[in-house]
Amino acid sequence: MVRETSAKPRKQPVQKRSRQTVAVILQATARVLVKYGYDRTTTNLVAEKAGVSIGSLYEYFPNKQALVAALATAHVEELMERVDRVLCVPEDDSALVVAALLRAGLDAHRVNPALHKVLVEQVPRIGALAASLDISSVLQRKIEADLKRRAPGLSSARARMIALVLETCIEALTHRAVVEAPEWLETGELEAEALRLLQPYFAGALASHTAERRPKPARGSA
Repeated sequence: MVRETSAKPRKQPVQKRSRQTVAVILQATARVLVKYGYDRTTTNLVAEKAGVSIGSLYEYFPNKQALVAALATAHVEELMERVDRVLCVPEDDSALVVAALLRAGLDAHRVNPALHKVLVEQVPRIGALAASLDISSVLQRKIEADLKRRAPGLSSARARMIALVLETCIEALTHRAVVEAPEWLETGELEAEALRLLQPYFAGALASHTAERRPKPARGSA
């Protein structure tokens, strides 16, 4: 059983110089994780690669778990910024909406795919580390909110179900691509195939919602 260790930072950087130091430490953490993997990553190795003393590192991060949690949080925030930019596009056509969602998911995985792979596959899901890496839940909630914006009459349960299906399919496809064929993230082939799969589903889901809301003709009317 993996013992949970506090993954909270000791303090947040305030001054410009301290923020730069933390940024350098986190950049070094990413390089070390990609090169050596989670198990072989140590605070001493990160400090060495960052060019700072171990004391400077411990001033902000008490252990490896806190380092990785801070890096994962920054990584997820960068992913979600890309997703937000895509989801704010006011498109009503279902094909364009699904294309936008797919592009958001693909763009998210294009942000340092090697690091993403390590974070998803190697970092233990315990405590703050689990919360900082909960990419799927965050993305699902964003898709759900976007669906409610585009179809205000959609029930919460239905919006949640559609968001779950879309997010799960996008995440599974893009993650497999990161692991097995990362070039598919760049060529557009994966996006085209996924669009052919998901666009009919999404269009059908919204069409059924529209049909349910359409007033039924009165009995006996022509």
